[in-house]
Amino acid sequence: MRIIIAAAALAALAACGQTTTTTTTPDTSTTEVVTPAPAPTTVIITESDARTRLETDGYTNVTGLMQNPDGTWSATGTRNGQPTQVTVGENGVSVTTTTPSTSTTTTTTP
Repeated sequence: MRIIIAAAALAALAACGQTTTTTTTPDTSTTEVVTPAPAPTTVIITESDARTRLETDGYTNVTGLMQNPDGTWSATGTRNGQPTQVTVGENGVSVTTTTPSTSTTTTTTP
């Protein structure tokens, strides 16, 4: 019995003398966080703003000011004695003049 105990003790000592090496692999999985893009900013132009922009741009006798489904405003205004169809949007005043031979569109930014 003493031999068995001595053998067990030797085995235990041998086990204590061994070094154990544990290798861990780095975590290669990454989690990408996707942030949604901000909603586009909508510029709301009121009737008063549209009329003011037209008058600032030199139009008088602004009539028929109506809001379009896309948020722009359309009207007829007089500038330099010429009645003109105008559209006011967030990018400024867009002018469409029609003469017998041509049609021209110009945009004036605010």
